[in-house]
Amino acid sequence: MITKNIDKALIQEAINHSEERLKYEYNRFGLSNYKRKSMILIGTIGQLIFKKFLESRNVKFDFEYQAGNYDAMDFSINNEIVEIKTSGYDNRGYKHLNLLYSEDQLQAVIAKGFKYCVQIFINGYNRADRLLIPDTCNSGTIAGFVPFLDIKKYPSQRRFFGDDFKVPIRNLLQIENLLQ
Repeated sequence: MITKNIDKALIQEAINHSEERLKYEYNRFGLSNYKRKSMILIGTIGQLIFKKFLESRNVKFDFEYQAGNYDAMDFSINNEIVEIKTSGYDNRGYKHLNLLYSEDQLQAVIAKGFKYCVQIFINGYNRADRLLIPDTCNSGTIAGFVPFLDIKKYPSQRRFFGDDFKVPIRNLLQIENLLQ
Protein backbone atom coordinates (compact mmCIF):
# COMPACT_ATOMS: atom_id res chain seq x y z
CA MET A 1 0.00 0.00 0.00
CA ILE A 2 1.18 3.46 -0.83
CA THR A 3 -0.04 6.49 1.09
CA LYS A 4 0.15 9.97 -0.44
CA ASN A 5 -0.57 13.39 0.99
CA ILE A 6 -3.39 15.27 -0.72
CA ASP A 7 -2.74 18.99 -1.06
CA LYS A 8 -5.31 21.78 -1.29
CA ALA A 9 -4.54 22.36 -4.99
CA LEU A 10 -5.52 18.78 -5.83
CA ILE A 11 -8.72 19.14 -3.78
CA GLN A 12 -9.62 22.39 -5.55
CA GLU A 13 -8.99 20.86 -8.98
CA ALA A 14 -11.22 17.93 -8.02
CA ILE A 15 -13.97 20.27 -6.74
CA ASN A 16 -13.90 22.28 -9.97
CA HIS A 17 -14.03 19.14 -12.09
CA SER A 18 -16.84 17.65 -9.96
CA GLU A 19 -18.99 20.75 -10.40
CA GLU A 20 -18.58 20.55 -14.17
CA ARG A 21 -19.10 16.80 -14.31
CA LEU A 22 -22.26 16.95 -12.19
CA LYS A 23 -24.00 18.66 -15.11
CA TYR A 24 -23.64 15.50 -17.19
CA GLU A 25 -23.71 12.63 -14.69
CA TYR A 26 -26.60 10.20 -14.71
CA ASN A 27 -28.22 9.97 -11.27
CA ARG A 28 -28.22 6.19 -10.95
CA PHE A 29 -28.80 6.14 -7.18
CA GLY A 30 -31.51 8.80 -6.83
CA LEU A 31 -29.35 10.96 -4.57
CA SER A 32 -29.47 14.70 -4.00
CA ASN A 33 -27.13 16.81 -6.11
CA TYR A 34 -25.07 17.51 -2.97
CA LYS A 35 -24.48 13.79 -2.35
CA ARG A 36 -23.93 13.09 -6.05
CA LYS A 37 -21.29 15.82 -6.18
CA SER A 38 -19.61 14.29 -3.12
CA MET A 39 -19.46 10.88 -4.84
CA ILE A 40 -18.01 12.46 -7.99
CA LEU A 41 -15.52 14.38 -5.85
CA ILE A 42 -14.33 11.20 -4.12
CA GLY A 43 -13.77 9.51 -7.48
CA THR A 44 -12.01 12.52 -8.97
CA ILE A 45 -9.63 12.82 -6.02
CA GLY A 46 -8.73 9.15 -6.45
CA GLN A 47 -8.00 9.63 -10.15
CA LEU A 48 -5.79 12.64 -9.45
CA ILE A 49 -3.89 10.79 -6.70
CA PHE A 50 -3.22 7.93 -9.10
CA LYS A 51 -2.17 10.33 -11.87
CA LYS A 52 0.34 12.02 -9.56
CA PHE A 53 1.61 8.62 -8.43
CA LEU A 54 2.20 7.50 -12.03
CA GLU A 55 3.93 10.77 -12.85
CA SER A 56 6.21 10.41 -9.80
CA ARG A 57 7.24 6.97 -11.07
CA ASN A 58 7.73 8.20 -14.67
CA VAL A 59 5.15 5.69 -15.90
CA LYS A 60 3.77 6.32 -19.38
CA PHE A 61 -0.01 6.41 -19.35
CA ASP A 62 -3.09 7.85 -20.99
CA PHE A 63 -5.65 9.53 -18.77
CA GLU A 64 -9.23 10.47 -19.56
CA TYR A 65 -10.56 13.30 -17.44
CA GLN A 66 -14.15 13.20 -18.53
CA ALA A 67 -17.04 15.58 -18.23
CA GLY A 68 -19.82 15.72 -20.78
CA ASN A 69 -19.67 12.21 -22.25
CA TYR A 70 -19.36 8.70 -20.98
CA ASP A 71 -15.72 8.00 -20.31
CA ALA A 72 -14.07 5.21 -22.22
CA MET A 73 -11.53 4.66 -19.43
CA ASP A 74 -9.80 6.22 -16.47
CA PHE A 75 -6.23 5.24 -17.38
CA SER A 76 -4.42 3.15 -19.92
CA ILE A 77 -1.06 1.67 -18.93
CA ASN A 78 0.80 -0.55 -21.39
CA ASN A 79 -2.35 -0.56 -23.55
CA GLU A 80 -4.40 -2.05 -20.69
CA ILE A 81 -7.42 -0.14 -19.36
CA VAL A 82 -7.26 0.60 -15.64
CA GLU A 83 -10.23 1.85 -13.65
CA ILE A 84 -9.86 3.68 -10.36
CA LYS A 85 -12.28 2.85 -7.56
CA THR A 86 -12.12 5.34 -4.70
CA SER A 87 -13.79 5.08 -1.31
CA GLY A 88 -13.82 7.57 1.54
CA TYR A 89 -13.20 6.60 5.14
CA ASP A 90 -13.74 8.21 8.52
CA ASN A 91 -11.75 8.21 11.75
CA ARG A 92 -12.08 4.41 11.97
CA GLY A 93 -9.65 4.08 9.07
CA TYR A 94 -9.90 1.92 5.97
CA LYS A 95 -8.49 -1.43 7.13
CA HIS A 96 -12.01 -2.84 7.59
CA LEU A 97 -13.16 -1.76 4.11
CA ASN A 98 -13.23 -3.74 0.87
CA LEU A 99 -13.23 -3.14 -2.86
CA LEU A 100 -16.92 -3.22 -3.80
CA TYR A 101 -18.11 -3.74 -7.36
CA SER A 102 -21.61 -4.14 -8.73
CA GLU A 103 -22.40 -7.08 -10.97
CA ASP A 104 -23.94 -5.01 -13.77
CA GLN A 105 -20.95 -2.65 -13.89
CA LEU A 106 -18.55 -5.60 -13.84
CA GLN A 107 -20.21 -7.18 -16.86
CA ALA A 108 -20.07 -3.86 -18.72
CA VAL A 109 -16.36 -3.17 -18.08
CA ILE A 110 -15.34 -6.72 -18.96
CA ALA A 111 -17.27 -6.40 -22.23
CA LYS A 112 -15.41 -3.13 -22.93
CA GLY A 113 -12.06 -4.83 -22.33
CA PHE A 114 -11.13 -3.16 -19.03
CA LYS A 115 -8.27 -5.11 -17.44
CA TYR A 116 -7.60 -3.88 -13.88
CA CYS A 117 -9.34 -2.13 -11.01
CA VAL A 118 -7.23 -0.07 -8.58
CA GLN A 119 -8.64 0.62 -5.11
CA ILE A 120 -7.84 3.95 -3.44
CA PHE A 121 -9.02 5.08 -0.01
CA ILE A 122 -9.18 8.75 1.02
CA ASN A 123 -9.82 10.24 4.43
CA GLY A 124 -12.25 13.02 5.28
CA TYR A 125 -15.46 11.03 4.82
CA ASN A 126 -18.39 11.69 7.14
CA ARG A 127 -20.05 8.30 7.37
CA ALA A 128 -23.19 9.57 9.13
CA ASP A 129 -23.96 12.08 6.37
CA ARG A 130 -22.37 9.96 3.61
CA LEU A 131 -20.41 12.99 2.39
CA LEU A 132 -16.76 13.86 1.85
CA ILE A 133 -15.60 16.90 3.82
CA PRO A 134 -12.94 18.43 1.52
CA ASP A 135 -11.31 20.47 4.31
CA THR A 136 -10.48 17.29 6.23
CA CYS A 137 -9.31 15.24 3.23
CA ASN A 138 -5.51 15.21 3.22
CA SER A 139 -4.43 11.59 2.75
CA GLY A 140 -5.00 8.90 0.17
CA THR A 141 -3.86 5.28 0.10
CA ILE A 142 -3.44 3.26 -3.06
CA ALA A 143 -4.42 -0.08 -1.55
CA GLY A 144 -3.69 -2.27 -4.57
CA PHE A 145 -5.41 -3.68 -7.63
CA VAL A 146 -7.29 -6.68 -8.93
CA PRO A 147 -7.82 -7.97 -12.47
CA PHE A 148 -11.47 -7.49 -13.37
CA LEU A 149 -11.88 -11.15 -14.27
CA ASP A 150 -10.79 -12.10 -10.72
CA ILE A 151 -13.54 -10.03 -9.10
CA LYS A 152 -16.01 -12.76 -10.05
CA LYS A 153 -14.19 -15.10 -7.64
CA TYR A 154 -15.55 -13.20 -4.66
CA PRO A 155 -19.05 -13.72 -3.26
CA SER A 156 -21.85 -11.63 -4.68
CA GLN A 157 -23.80 -10.11 -1.81
CA ARG A 158 -26.08 -7.21 -2.63
CA ARG A 159 -26.79 -5.12 0.45
CA PHE A 160 -26.28 -1.54 -0.68
CA PHE A 161 -25.93 0.37 -3.93
CA GLY A 162 -23.15 -1.10 -6.03
CA ASP A 163 -21.72 -3.72 -3.70
CA ASP A 164 -22.47 -7.03 -5.35
CA PHE A 165 -18.87 -8.29 -5.17
CA LYS A 166 -16.66 -7.70 -2.16
CA VAL A 167 -12.89 -8.07 -2.58
CA PRO A 168 -11.05 -7.87 0.76
CA ILE A 169 -8.17 -5.39 0.63
CA ARG A 170 -5.79 -8.09 1.87
CA ASN A 171 -6.45 -9.89 -1.44
CA LEU A 172 -5.48 -6.94 -3.64
CA LEU A 173 -2.21 -7.18 -5.55
CA GLN A 174 0.59 -4.73 -4.87
CA ILE A 175 0.35 -1.70 -7.12
CA GLU A 176 3.99 -2.02 -8.16
CA ASN A 177 3.06 -5.25 -9.98
CA LEU A 178 0.74 -3.27 -12.24
CA LEU A 179 3.57 -0.99 -13.34
CA GLN A 180 5.92 -3.76 -14.54
